[in-house]
Amino acid sequence: MRLEDMTVTLRPRQPWEAVDLGCAMVRRDFGRLMALWASTVLPLWIVVCVIFRDMPVWIPLVVWWLKPLYDRVPLFFLSRAAFGVRPGFAETWRAWPRLMFTNFLPALLWRRFSFIRSFALPAQLLEGLRGAAANQRVKTLAMEGGGSGASLTFAFSSIELFLWLGLMSGTYDLLPEAATPDWFGIFQAFDFENTIPAGFLWWGAGCHMVIITLIEPFYVGAGFALYLNSRTHLEGWDVELAFRRMATRLTAAAALLIAVLFVFGIQSPAQAVAGDGAAKVVREVLKDPEFEIHKVKTQRWKPDFPEKKEDDKSDTPYLTAVGDISQVLFWMIVVGLVTWLVVYLVKNRHLFISRGVSKAKVQAPKVLMGMNITRESLPDDIVAAARAAWAAGDVKEALSLLYRGSLSWLVTRRRVPITDSDTEEDCLMHVVGAGQQVEADYFRHLTGAWVQVAYACLPTSDAEMNVLCDQWPFVEKGGAA
Repeated sequence: MRLEDMTVTLRPRQPWEAVDLGCAMVRRDFGRLMALWASTVLPLWIVVCVIFRDMPVWIPLVVWWLKPLYDRVPLFFLSRAAFGVRPGFAETWRAWPRLMFTNFLPALLWRRFSFIRSFALPAQLLEGLRGAAANQRVKTLAMEGGGSGASLTFAFSSIELFLWLGLMSGTYDLLPEAATPDWFGIFQAFDFENTIPAGFLWWGAGCHMVIITLIEPFYVGAGFALYLNSRTHLEGWDVELAFRRMATRLTAAAALLIAVLFVFGIQSPAQAVAGDGAAKVVREVLKDPEFEIHKVKTQRWKPDFPEKKEDDKSDTPYLTAVGDISQVLFWMIVVGLVTWLVVYLVKNRHLFISRGVSKAKVQAPKVLMGMNITRESLPDDIVAAARAAWAAGDVKEALSLLYRGSLSWLVTRRRVPITDSDTEEDCLMHVVGAGQQVEADYFRHLTGAWVQVAYACLPTSDAEMNVLCDQWPFVEKGGAA
């Protein structure tokens, strides 16, 4: 294809101006692009959905991973539309196998996470380069536009993510109740794969495909425009195109006239007239927009006070003093932070000590939640006394004996840091934190039964009471607590 057939104006542009040009190219042919997208990309998505129909949670990831394959169809269309040729379905389908398998593995493996993917794709696909030659070509083009390509990828990735979340949030209320997850239960179980309904996962995958369909062609078009802008800067496409257009304006008659004047040696007045005519032609050519000089104005802040010269070192002593003071303040801050850390560790050293059986004497509480938990207030065989109270029909007394006996053992023998102001929930948290799994599981079961009887006035079954008595873990050599 020839540069003279370009349908876009080639001239050096600022990076984001080039991005705007690429988006305008996509908007111009958006309908055709969507039709080609539907005929080439949607069948691929159908295959992905069929393969992962039993695991819909993986569909968005696979669809995202295959994005380098989708970009080839919009780029194929835009690269030809830029020269005035808009390929149809038949031409696109004939080119589709070649487009898909050109640089197939590199695109999905080591180039998948390239930050200049849309900027580098034209060099890899349209110029037909492979391996080291393609890498060298991309490096050369990245000298003029590579940073903008990375910024473009970050911007479009952010837009895609926010639009996906926004579409899901905006259509969430349209979901049937069976497809709505129980978010509280999910975060409690931390089992997202098995607790999220399949309908919700299919809906999220569908929203993801819709957003990719709307955003990805613009991402490809913006990258293609950056590629054109880079080649214009590096290879002077605009200058070459201007000279080609200027050459077409010189008709054969004008060339013949100049040749005749030169061969037959027209007299000097005629030569002067011819020279004036040539100068006039040159001036008219230079008025063409292709030869317009584009200037960029930038603003730089300049302080009101005059800048000091490098050899003016009159304030050096003051700067030295400021530097010394800064160093002193820095080390004072460092020493203060280290001192605070040491004091904090010393004061909270109990947090780093194992909470096993300790021989140190601790001031254990005697009354918890209005209940006396001293060893003297409890019978020698707590389990037997609890069974007797249960048989007599005093359910609350039976569970109270087990609960008080457990607390007595935990604060006196296990040295669990329970205070007299703690509630049942606080006591349970302290016991779980003590690290004894068997005792913690039993005390959790016992606490639930005790709270149920003491506060909710709900009955406890004989089977549950027998389990609590049989699994009593707080025993000494003689079998009593």
